[in-house]
Amino acid sequence: MDRMLEKNENNKIFHILLLTNRDSDNAGDQVIEECDISLISTVMKNLNIGADQYVINSRAAGIISKKYMETEDPKLLQDAEFTIQNSDLIIFGGAPLFNFLYQPFYERTAVTLEIAEKYQKPVIFSAIGVEGYDEYNEKCQRLKKTLNFDCVKQITTRDDFESLKKYIENENISIRKVADPAVFTSKIFENFIAVKDENSKEKVGIFVLRSNGFLDNGVNLSRDDAAELWKAVIAELEKRNYDYELLTSGHFGDEAFLDYLIRKYNVKAEKCIFNINTPEKLINKISSYSAVISCRLHPGIISYSLGVPAVGLVWNYKVKHFYESIGYAERVIDVNHVTPEKIVDKIEAAIPQGVKKDSEYLVSVYDSLFNGIKKALCPGKENVVPYNYDELMKEIPAFQGTSEKEQEEKLKRKFRRTYGKYNELFDKNTEQRLTIREMQGYIVIYNGGMKTDKLSWNYDNSRGEVQKLDTGSVEYKLNKFGINDGSTLLVKNGFSHPEYNFIGWQMRVKDDRNWYWYLEDGTIKSQEDYKKGIDKDKYILKDETKIPYIPLKGVATIVLEGVWKAKFKTRVVRKLRKIRGQK
Repeated sequence: MDRMLEKNENNKIFHILLLTNRDSDNAGDQVIEECDISLISTVMKNLNIGADQYVINSRAAGIISKKYMETEDPKLLQDAEFTIQNSDLIIFGGAPLFNFLYQPFYERTAVTLEIAEKYQKPVIFSAIGVEGYDEYNEKCQRLKKTLNFDCVKQITTRDDFESLKKYIENENISIRKVADPAVFTSKIFENFIAVKDENSKEKVGIFVLRSNGFLDNGVNLSRDDAAELWKAVIAELEKRNYDYELLTSGHFGDEAFLDYLIRKYNVKAEKCIFNINTPEKLINKISSYSAVISCRLHPGIISYSLGVPAVGLVWNYKVKHFYESIGYAERVIDVNHVTPEKIVDKIEAAIPQGVKKDSEYLVSVYDSLFNGIKKALCPGKENVVPYNYDELMKEIPAFQGTSEKEQEEKLKRKFRRTYGKYNELFDKNTEQRLTIREMQGYIVIYNGGMKTDKLSWNYDNSRGEVQKLDTGSVEYKLNKFGINDGSTLLVKNGFSHPEYNFIGWQMRVKDDRNWYWYLEDGTIKSQEDYKKGIDKDKYILKDETKIPYIPLKGVATIVLEGVWKAKFKTRVVRKLRKIRGQK
């Protein structure tokens, strides 16, 4: 067949709508966007569709505006609806669009799919981050319903394939686990790779995570815990004669924490790199290192592509998934059991090993993207097959750099996001009207709630002290103060009893003089005035949740009292003893 005739019928120009986190100030997301654009362009060439025969319209994954999310004003959907209606294919690339736990992406994704279904526009999800599944979560089930629309043709994930399978019930939707598009960074950003000085000391790049980033993901590591860890890692690196730099991938929250390390922990400012605002600057820095320590995922993925060994600290299971996928599961560290020595030990083991890449794993994201695009746009080209790895590396186009205008736009978005966060915090503090007295630290005590010798405990002595009271009860008193802002994370229960199961904690609160119970409706009631059966029940806190904000000025002490339920066998024995006693 004539190759000119093999192009598009009637010289149709395909309009591909690419949705990524391109508007993020995290340069790792910007790397994904450029890698997606290069891979899609290569697929089109592979399908013998010329550069003049298609247009890639790259937009933010949040094409559904925040204002629409707040108001549901249909006028605010007009731009998104027009864009989707005039597209031939929609490709979601790389973003964690299935996140329903503490981000609104799930709803924006669902609304986008409703519009795509309305206009019967094919949709592909390529190498998406899937962050869990919950059968009983309304947000999760809302997303699941739209993911099974007929417009959805293919979904691939870079991490949690088991969760992805739970979402999909439509048998016509193709699903697969693939590599992240950023695994092609070394080729696509080849013009921005640093030339290392072979005579200089080995240098380690340390990518830090924003304040409370660990706590927000259920990992018990506060801002100051993280700061102390990084200070100790620096000392250990210096001890072993390594050079180092601390940096971020551009997120303003990460940079704020980096500044905190300088101001509060005396980390050398000249060793901290700020303003990673373009993908090429991120690539240039990572490629200059001998190894990388990273909390965020994409510095690890980019390091892998560039052949720089990386060690990942797990704050989110997606980090663990990635290192397992590339065959370096041993380079992951559980933050709950981390030490600076262990981190640097792993770095020293990884540097001589280097990085080995599996071409079959790398090409998986391209193969799936090729098959998805071919099926959606060119179903008649059954005989055309995807490039093999060597062909792909030859044909994939390189990134040419961020223009001056684009750099200004990226900075503008970053600054506006920072200003927005400042205003949000200001409004929150104004609303709560926290006084200086309210923000003072309070003592946190865990009381076993049992007056018996059978109660045992297993607590970390470095974080607190266990005391036996004259009443026969046992308390675990923390060394660190809690703060009355709703951010103090509960320590996991360390008490145990052979005849009782632990249920949770009831909370008593003390100011300068009086004790109060914290109740189910979020109010407090004087311990003296509280009447069971008349007042609201006492609120029961679960392990590793957060101590709520207490509507009381001058909180001095919080006592968390264990709540227990007799085990079945214990209840039976008690009942038998009662019967025998009656006889």
